[in-house]
Amino acid sequence: MMTQFALEEQAKQLRTMFQNAEIEINGSIIPVTLTSSREGTKVRFFMDVPANVVGRITKRIIKNAAGQICWSDPPGRINIDKPDTDLRFEIPIQATWKEGAAT
Repeated sequence: MMTQFALEEQAKQLRTMFQNAEIEINGSIIPVTLTSSREGTKVRFFMDVPANVVGRITKRIIKNAAGQICWSDPPGRINIDKPDTDLRFEIPIQATWKEGAAT
């Protein structure tokens, strides 16, 4: 079983790996601001969409520094009509240990 220390180290690594965010809105991919916070083994990523970006959001994407996708919504999962107000998405990720049997 992984220790609490190891799980917290995994959470720190996740926070370091996730660097950039984008959304798909009105069929176009645009960059948005990505920030994060960590409490123990839980990391919260925040995607901030400014008021001047208006339309239908159909996907959220988080990438590493090299531009590789690390996290995204499954196809068809979100469909949000965004008005002309600031919007913040929170994406919580919990580092956990899932015990399994060897095969």
